[in-house]
Amino acid sequence: MNLRRRKPHDSLYMLLDTMCNAFGGIILLAVLVVLLTSREKTRRATAADSTELQRRIALAETNLQQSLQLSASLHAEANDGRWKDQMSLLSTRQQLQNELQQLRQLAAQNSQEIDANAGSDPADRMKKLDAQIAGEQVRKLAAQNKIAAAEEEKKSAAARLAAAEKQMAEVAKLSQRDVRLPREHDTDKPAAYIIVLYNRIYPCRNADMTRNEIDIQWTDKDGVEHAEPRKNKGLDPLTDTSRLRAYFTAQAHNPVYVVFVTMPDSFPAFIQAKQLAVEAGLPYGWVPWRPALDGPLSFSATGYRPPPQ
Repeated sequence: MNLRRRKPHDSLYMLLDTMCNAFGGIILLAVLVVLLTSREKTRRATAADSTELQRRIALAETNLQQSLQLSASLHAEANDGRWKDQMSLLSTRQQLQNELQQLRQLAAQNSQEIDANAGSDPADRMKKLDAQIAGEQVRKLAAQNKIAAAEEEKKSAAARLAAAEKQMAEVAKLSQRDVRLPREHDTDKPAAYIIVLYNRIYPCRNADMTRNEIDIQWTDKDGVEHAEPRKNKGLDPLTDTSRLRAYFTAQAHNPVYVVFVTMPDSFPAFIQAKQLAVEAGLPYGWVPWRPALDGPLSFSATGYRPPPQ
């Protein structure tokens, strides 16, 4: 097989290639020129902004210094006594001007009223005055009526208050009852003490007048007997009524009278035990005892002994 030879390139193709290369170079140069120009503009704008910022900072510092100097001078002038006197005089002057203006306005108003009265008919002025007097009389009458109504209301309120007080007194009277004070009398009989605590009855002495060691813990110190009732011991006036009645009956045969030493929490038990003692014909006395104020219970040869009732 024979090798075929190619034909040489046409000269028009070479011209087109040269023109394309030249056009591409022009575009590349244009792009480079634009890039360089934009970078130069950016650098110049940055430099201009920096210069403007420095100028503004310098201007602000200058203004600050001038403001500080002005403030110092104003403070110095304000602290000066002459300026204070001038301010006081200016204030007084303004006040006097305001008062003078008010006086001028009042004088002008009075002058207008005088001119109006002088130019009007005396009969008309009399009618106006009569009308004013009639209006004042009406207002006076209305005020008097209000005062009279207030007085009537006051009397009515006083009557209601008196009725309410009377009703309260009647209610209080119904809720109260007369109490006869007990009669006390002296006696030579010794006292048989009974402690009323925990709503129970603790006789200090047995029926044979020996010391009750079962229900009460005794402590002797320097001739003083301290008594401490044992809880859940003693006699219950409700459940041990027969034993308590028997104790009072036995004590009635002895030349003694009982004294109830009553604690604040056991007053109902004292009432029930007192009734049993009265039924047995036994005289009694009682002493209210407050442990927080009166201290612990103690008995000695000398001390207070309440009389019987």
